[in-house]
Amino acid sequence: AAGLVPAAIGSDTGGSVRIPAALNGITGLKTTFGLISLYGTVPLSTTLDTIGPMTRTAADAALLTAAMAGPDRNDPNTLTAPSLDFGDLSAPADIRGLRVAVLTATQFPLTLHADVAKVWTNTVDTLRGLGAIVEEVKAPIDFNELMLRNGRLIAAEAYALHRAYIEDQSLPIGPHVRARVLNGKAITAADYIAARTDQRHSAGAFAAWMRDWDALLTPVNPVPPPRLEEVDESATPLAAFTRAGNYLGACGLSLPAGFSTDGLPIGVQLLGAPFTEPTLIRIGRAFQAATDWHKREPDLSRFEES
Repeated sequence: AAGLVPAAIGSDTGGSVRIPAALNGITGLKTTFGLISLYGTVPLSTTLDTIGPMTRTAADAALLTAAMAGPDRNDPNTLTAPSLDFGDLSAPADIRGLRVAVLTATQFPLTLHADVAKVWTNTVDTLRGLGAIVEEVKAPIDFNELMLRNGRLIAAEAYALHRAYIEDQSLPIGPHVRARVLNGKAITAADYIAARTDQRHSAGAFAAWMRDWDALLTPVNPVPPPRLEEVDESATPLAAFTRAGNYLGACGLSLPAGFSTDGLPIGVQLLGAPFTEPTLIRIGRAFQAATDWHKREPDLSRFEES
């Protein structure tokens, strides 16, 4: 976002590629589990962790994904993943006829901030103007419930992975991270098995529903970028729209789509069925050819302290 490098990579277990991408006005792609090897990464959740690119454009995200994807004998989950073809990234992206679902307002897990709602509505209009078939639907997804279920899986698996040292107060582990991991201590084996069973069922139902759609459009964050001291995850969790993507085994693309009245970046999210990254990139490229949000930078001078 600062222009120091053309691209970076991040890990996304509940939105940690898409959320910072949206907050900083860049493009972020959460890839399907198994597409990119996790070998060499520090694990948080063995069933939810994914690796994805953070770039200026959707085309660059495709280039990075293509470079990182592929089978790796050190990560068995990559051995059955299909090979993806992003096509000619220099050719114009045509999205005429693609079907994009948007949630009814009653399905939002939180009431959107007015600036976010405006950006989201403008994005819908832009996609329609590009020829996409955008329809409001009632999706078989409870984003709030899936956010909570995703959190329980993260906690259970993170505690199993890091229990040997997570309670050692002499180690420099952030208190919020430590508390989140320790939440998994109380999750029983029976609860964990039930959660994994529900996850597989929910992921299958989502993939089946997405056969009629090329993407599901949502906001990334329910609010514009807050000041650090104003972050309250209990009241307005920034992962309200993103954790479902990991829980459902989906891929997700965060795109810069506007600015708040304070001039800070706001993003939108495209969720797709597993291994449909090329379709999301196609939509993202078309959107970025028609807009210039990904080329703009926020004016942070008003936030500088004297």
